[in-house]
Amino acid sequence: MRQDHELLGGGLVARALKNEGVETIFSLSGGHINPIYNGCVTEGIRIIDTHHEQAAVHAAEGWARFTGRPGVAVATAGPGVVNALPGMAVASQSAVPLVLIGGRSSLVRRDMGAMQDMDQLSLMRPLTKWARQVYQVERIPEYVAAAFREAVSGRPGPVFLEIPVDIMHEKRAPEQVRFPENYYSRARPCAGEEDITGAVRLLTEAKRPLILAGSGVFWSGASDELTGFAESRRLPVYTRNMGRGTFPEDHELAGGFFPIGLMQADLVLILGTRLDWTVGYGRPPLLGTATKTIHVDIEASVIGQNRPATVGLVGDIKAILRQLERSLDPKKMQIEETWPQTIQVLRQAARESAFQGVSPVDGLIHPALLCRELGALLPPETMLVVDGGDIAGFAVLTMEARTPASLIWIGAFGHLGVGLPFALAGGLANPERPVVLLTGDGAFGLSAMEFDTAVRHEVPLTVVIANDGGWGQIRRGQRRDYGRTVGVELGVTRYDLIAETLGGGGAYVEKMAQLQPALEKALGSGGPSCINVKTDPDSGFSGMDLPWKIN
Repeated sequence: MRQDHELLGGGLVARALKNEGVETIFSLSGGHINPIYNGCVTEGIRIIDTHHEQAAVHAAEGWARFTGRPGVAVATAGPGVVNALPGMAVASQSAVPLVLIGGRSSLVRRDMGAMQDMDQLSLMRPLTKWARQVYQVERIPEYVAAAFREAVSGRPGPVFLEIPVDIMHEKRAPEQVRFPENYYSRARPCAGEEDITGAVRLLTEAKRPLILAGSGVFWSGASDELTGFAESRRLPVYTRNMGRGTFPEDHELAGGFFPIGLMQADLVLILGTRLDWTVGYGRPPLLGTATKTIHVDIEASVIGQNRPATVGLVGDIKAILRQLERSLDPKKMQIEETWPQTIQVLRQAARESAFQGVSPVDGLIHPALLCRELGALLPPETMLVVDGGDIAGFAVLTMEARTPASLIWIGAFGHLGVGLPFALAGGLANPERPVVLLTGDGAFGLSAMEFDTAVRHEVPLTVVIANDGGWGQIRRGQRRDYGRTVGVELGVTRYDLIAETLGGGGAYVEKMAQLQPALEKALGSGGPSCINVKTDPDSGFSGMDLPWKIN
């Protein structure tokens, strides 16, 4: 301990965060968490203050996605914690490790009607891996350490720790406080040899095998293992969610995002991803009943969900890929010679489907063409965040991720509004790389005031809005089903002017030729900029009309 004030409860929180290597927290101020703020100033931890707690938690998730380490958000009691709930739901659905620390009314005023007092743990338990309250100030470091350990252990996810305000104001002598040490295990659980033998047999016999790689590959840090294993055995690879970029999508074996090749595969090696609606629940017509599967996941309960696994391998993705690498002789494999080329043909067909019937109408910009042009203009080191409905569909289908965490999108939960907080975190975590948010106008509006957060904290991000003047995906569905629309029209809001008012750069683009100079100016400005692109309101992403049920 360096100074006496560090023995305050709030100071102990900050010191424990510092011991975890935390450099930045995301928060919205409140009286119940002032002691933590004070401690963060003492410990040199940067506080990024947002306009809403939901955005703070989204940004903490974005930090985890861009760094591979748990993000941290701090919310004040009552309304602050309630406002954080959507962010926790998104992180839970996406299995992203983050730590939310919430203030709470004092223990001495509990159940007396104290300001902003409520049962926060009951709210958080359904959305978290772990939720606890601190009752003794000297145990704060112990609970903070436990929170981080829980967030990253096994299948990662969000955790919640609440600390009553009177606990944070208490003091303890140095000899009364213990900071935990050596509480992380470096072990990587491996699969049983009998199961590895079964998996090897299936891979050896398969004629048309492929890999479906998801977020588990990213969190395991298994990009090199995945690439080496696929290359040495000529296995095509589809990547999903945080798995995008763990296998470079400009590789000759890359199938990209849209897994249409599953329909022709006779074996699928599933690495760290759930068989949810985005892959047809692992059922016909996308994945035939005769198709064999090897499902690998750190969480045993995921294996066999929605579809029986021919072989299930429970353990760490990196460790199991190394087991398979040692056990599977490439010379014994029987893959059809043209199988990788077939996947490339299917991939190209899927990409071209985004441009079917696309032609400029009265000069309006089609969102698919916007994605293609933007992909050609962005520097290769760009961190791209995608948010929205139709525009997200076009983007994830047509744009490539070449390195881990280089293309991040809203994910299977479909919770819009995460884009600007994610991009904010990306710019803070990796200031040497350009970060670009491609978003729909509706999605941007959900967290638009966080553009001011980027301005105040001098984060050089670029927002590109595909502005079709409404909730385009829902609008199209209403027209198809009911022949009319209601509650879906937003009008073409001049978000570029709002950005300028907030102190950033702004450009309004109505013709494709205007995009390149606007983008070059934004990327070179050194600050946040908004490029508001007016897009064709009648052009939707046909890929949402999938050949399998999504609900």
